[in-house]
Amino acid sequence: MGIQHWRIRDRYYRLMGNRCEKCGAEFFPPVYRCKKCGSEKLVDADMPRTGKILTYTQLHEPLPGFEDQSPMFIALVELENGTRVVGQVVDSPDDSVRTGAKAKAVFRRVQVDGDSGQILYGYKFVIAS
Repeated sequence: MGIQHWRIRDRYYRLMGNRCEKCGAEFFPPVYRCKKCGSEKLVDADMPRTGKILTYTQLHEPLPGFEDQSPMFIALVELENGTRVVGQVVDSPDDSVRTGAKAKAVFRRVQVDGDSGQILYGYKFVIAS
């Protein structure tokens, strides 16, 4: 695993974005300049852990490194603050994954690095009941 991953690990482990101190707009992934007011005064901000599915797709052809997770659902989730995040939906019955369903961010294994055997973790989503 490269050093870069460790430098931005909070982005993966804590679903952290940033917030503009001038207008309050929130962003994920983080930005260097506010897209709403242009301010460069941004601070780290934890994103809400819940939201709703705006749209989704089910992949039947596994992505490289994700062969053991096929088929998989990938969803665009709008968090409670309006920020949109793309993530995998896991541990949920197939028929519960639908547009408008409530989703909750969870911490899960993403993949195992084949060369080093190191396990990479990050956020995914489950359907909230």
